[in-house]
Amino acid sequence: MSKYKFLLLAVVAVFWLAATPVSAQTIVYIPMDDRPVNLDYVVDTVKAAGVDIVVPPAVLLGSRNEPGDPDGLWRWLFDHALIADRVVVSADSLLYGNLVGSRTHNIAMNVIEDRLTNFAKLKALNPAMSIYIFSTIMRTPKSGEGGEEPPYYQVYGPSIFRITALRDQAETRGLKPRDKSELRGLLDKVPQAILTDWYARRGKNFNANRRLIDYAKNDTFAYLLMGRDDCSPYSQSHMESRHLAAETTELPMSRYASFPGADEIGMLMVTRAINNATVRTPIVRVLFAPGAGRDTVPSYEDVAVGQTINAHIFAAGGIPLNSKLADLTLAINTPEDGVTHEADSTFNHGRFRAAPVALAADAAREAAFGHRLAVADIAFANGADNAFMSELRKRGLLFKLESYSGWNTASNTIGYAIGQGMLAREMAPVDKNRLLAVRFLDDWAYQANVRGAVGTEVLFPLGGNWSYLDKLTPQLTLETERRLRAFAAANFPEYPLNNFKLAFPWNRMFEVKIELYEFPKG
Repeated sequence: MSKYKFLLLAVVAVFWLAATPVSAQTIVYIPMDDRPVNLDYVVDTVKAAGVDIVVPPAVLLGSRNEPGDPDGLWRWLFDHALIADRVVVSADSLLYGNLVGSRTHNIAMNVIEDRLTNFAKLKALNPAMSIYIFSTIMRTPKSGEGGEEPPYYQVYGPSIFRITALRDQAETRGLKPRDKSELRGLLDKVPQAILTDWYARRGKNFNANRRLIDYAKNDTFAYLLMGRDDCSPYSQSHMESRHLAAETTELPMSRYASFPGADEIGMLMVTRAINNATVRTPIVRVLFAPGAGRDTVPSYEDVAVGQTINAHIFAAGGIPLNSKLADLTLAINTPEDGVTHEADSTFNHGRFRAAPVALAADAAREAAFGHRLAVADIAFANGADNAFMSELRKRGLLFKLESYSGWNTASNTIGYAIGQGMLAREMAPVDKNRLLAVRFLDDWAYQANVRGAVGTEVLFPLGGNWSYLDKLTPQLTLETERRLRAFAAANFPEYPLNNFKLAFPWNRMFEVKIELYEFPKG
């Protein structure tokens, strides 16, 4: 046995011998915005696990077009600080209003500094309270569609991205003459005022993240998680994460983490808070599909997925360990060639592929041995793998899982699969299956199949816009609900799912909110 594994087992043994199970009591939670993956689905998961969770009024939370009310959120948090055993809060919401606000704000640095001092006041108000903070390193997208960046990013976004990629590359390995020429040309192309505005905002966010790291160092926070939102191997986000990492060398992994992802980190942090409160350290065994496996570098991310998975498990309060005695087996559906195409592409045709079939067979063996099984489906970005899901369905595994996830980026998927999988042990079977049904309807039915079909066959023929549904929303809602019901009847008829409501919470096709009013106990 390696020294590393021995130390991990020793840590687990200490927890097992010393722990007296206690309840997680009350968690106060502030998400990074009001999207279902950050708010509703997190709250549903925590409540299903039997834990009390308190969230702010919706009017205070940021949405797509409204930045939220940071000062109102601080007042609400101070009002609830004395009832909280643990607070799990988004720094982006408390500093800028929400995640989108962190990319578009024009808040003066002195205002941000004042809000940062509130973290020390919060700890002083209730010293016994554990504070879990999650923040993001501002993303550097390759384009600016969808209204989540400053307006000029729609025109100059690709050039800005490339400028930062070249500057990051220059800092790490140098530039060839042709790269230097390209950089000069791009700097001439983008107006200086635009670059000044964009870099100034990033500078504020970078300095705020440095202050958060200082709070982690002086024990104000129980834990700080810094997500790298939609990052690339070379970009301004990657450069900033490298600079911030240099300031965290003295912080142990029990206090701090940073890895690709954003929308899953609220789920991870409430899971960690519950695991810490109940003195549990779940052991997670990881299985990969054949092929590139752990060496896959997914779309929208900057490191190999094997590294990301371990970081997510540690962040959730667990330990990754290849042990048959693991509390949870996490099956990772990776693409055989390591390339994560989009789920709505022709690559996701659902026909036979050897890798997902092999992983489904492994999953079936795990289930037959009575192992608790979670699935992170990351073979495609922004939706499930049809071939893999068909294999799970044929083998009768869908509702034997503890959790399933297959949405948006690989990290989003991984974080949800781990968080819901760890907490499922505390859930009644009907509640666990209800959460699974939402993910199947969202990640598999909608994102991998229905979304593209409705867009092509309904939205676009009516002259609609993918990012702004507006007056077409009622018609699109009815058509999407109809197709989801048909998909569910065809793929998991043993659980009739007719009683649900669907909404487009951000007035766009990208995400939906699914509410199951009643779930059968069968």
